[in-house]
Amino acid sequence: MIAKRNVGIVSSLVDLSDDDLASVRLTVPVRPDQEEVLTRIVRTISQNRDRHHRRRRITKAAVIRAYIDALSSIPVDFENISDEGELLRRILRAFSSPSLKRT
Repeated sequence: MIAKRNVGIVSSLVDLSDDDLASVRLTVPVRPDQEEVLTRIVRTISQNRDRHHRRRRITKAAVIRAYIDALSSIPVDFENISDEGELLRRILRAFSSPSLKRT
């Protein structure tokens, strides 16, 4: 599933293949612990799929793209962010927002 975009945010999910969308290659340095988290996520996904769901390989890049789409769908206060730590705090606060909790 690929997120359908609407003015820079995710508005709905549609069934499209990655091949249908243009892409931009980015090189992003990550800490070793972050790379290990990505590796564990990919390994867990791969180990928990049955044969029917193994048509496409799930990669670290796919996990990162999914996270970006998920993050772009939540309201985060981007005003006056001083550093990466503050950005993380704001994102975590947005995830704990009552408006995101399901009842």
